Amino acid sequence: MNKFKLVAYGFLSGYIYCFLTITLQAVFATLGYDISFISSLVFALLPYSFKFLWSGFADSVEKENIEYLISFFALLICLSFVVLIFFSKITMLIFMLMLFNIAFLGACFDILTDLNLIKNFSDEKRPFFLSYYIGGWRLSSIFAGGAVLFIFNNLFDKNIDFLFLFSSFIFFIFLNIFNFTEIKKILEFISKNKLYFFLIIPCTCFLFILKTSFNNFKESLIIFLNLKEFYVYSLFYKLFDLTLSSFVVVFFIKELKLSIEFFGVINTIIPLLSILILSHLWKFTSKIFSLKKIMLYSLLIKSITIMIFMLLNFLSLNSNLLLLIAFILNVFSSSFITYTYSNYIMQSVQGDNSSFKYSILSSLPMLLLIVSVPFASILISKYNWSIFFIFILFLQIFSYLSINNMDLKKTK
Repeated sequence: MNKFKLVAYGFLSGYIYCFLTITLQAVFATLGYDISFISSLVFALLPYSFKFLWSGFADSVEKENIEYLISFFALLICLSFVVLIFFSKITMLIFMLMLFNIAFLGACFDILTDLNLIKNFSDEKRPFFLSYYIGGWRLSSIFAGGAVLFIFNNLFDKNIDFLFLFSSFIFFIFLNIFNFTEIKKILEFISKNKLYFFLIIPCTCFLFILKTSFNNFKESLIIFLNLKEFYVYSLFYKLFDLTLSSFVVVFFIKELKLSIEFFGVINTIIPLLSILILSHLWKFTSKIFSLKKIMLYSLLIKSITIMIFMLLNFLSLNSNLLLLIAFILNVFSSSFITYTYSNYIMQSVQGDNSSFKYSILSSLPMLLLIVSVPFASILISKYNWSIFFIFILFLQIFSYLSINNMDLKKTK
């Protein structure tokens, strides 16, 4: 497997999610939209919460066709961003539905790239290659929260249509670079599966979800029940970090009054350093500490980060040094939390229906995110940011408890 292709898979997989959670948040915050509207974007992320409902479609894909289907969905996302330009002109409801549709395609892309890692790599090799995939994902976070915002603010003159077109171009570049030598085979594959093109149309994804979920309902229910020992960990380990991440951009831009350019710079440099350091740091720490201890230390660093955020807010400090420290700790701890979570879950879902199992477990925290984000938005609007951070610390208690519920010896 080409390492650069794995980085590209991680980048594109992360770009959709980061575009919806970082780029659009920063864009709408800069354009003056209130927190209640910005937080409502979480509902466009519902496909990431419920992707296990239709993830069974991936388990029937033959190993040699996984990459072809990944490229096909990259094409669908490329076209959907172009369609979004026209649908955004109608009503806000249509705009949100189209964002939902793009999130659905992004969730499908996630399912397929995860399946590629699960099926095509052994337990021994996967952690090494997973670092490339997560590295690509982190690059997309850098790009979506740095370069894209700079381009939007300076080159696109804050025109959101150009932003959608630019996002489409990113996927178009991937299709050309990584599929140039196999274009004939991919076109043949697309021709045989051309019905997938209907997924570009808003709301057709609901039909796909219903068809796939009902076809596999009995088998899915059995698998769902057999995974019960992983539920507590999957639900709570990342929930607080996902909720925090949903508001970090707004906190920096609206509360700390950072310019979109300065935020873009620090959101480019720090995550880039974390990518360069993470794989080496992981090799070093994994030799010294157990996986449980690495998880606990990652949570502890995140707790310290949240307290620094509270200090910055409570004392109304504009200390660039404290801000930089908090940002560094936030990025590195999130990277370790994501890496340990993904690695543990992938080791736990080996065998039949691995894609469905992984989708269930990775989707569970997103289900609670539907509740935690609107509730957090109310805390910020009605009270203040300090109350929000106390709420995040409260959620983190469940993260600490969830680690005690783990059993590293069990795999599925």
